Amino acid sequence: MSKSSFPLRIQSDERDRGRRLAEELGVSENRLYAELIHDGLLIREQMLYMTKLRQLAASTTTADAMAILDKAADDLPGPTDTY
Repeated sequence: MSKSSFPLRIQSDERDRGRRLAEELGVSENRLYAELIHDGLLIREQMLYMTKLRQLAASTTTADAMAILDKAADDLPGPTDTY
């Protein structure tokens, strides 16, 4: 993965908080921001995915869902399957 430079403009009080937190965690300020951005992106992606799943669920009828389940095999769970 390549890295690139990106100037981050934040309020000075937020920057002070970031510095203090990075120091408490024993990481660089840059690493703290990189991890926060990574985690924030992941959370937002998951929220978007859940929104799409809810929209799909809202537009799916019980009959549609049962038709899909009818296609599933009637095999019993295997020894490595969990309940």
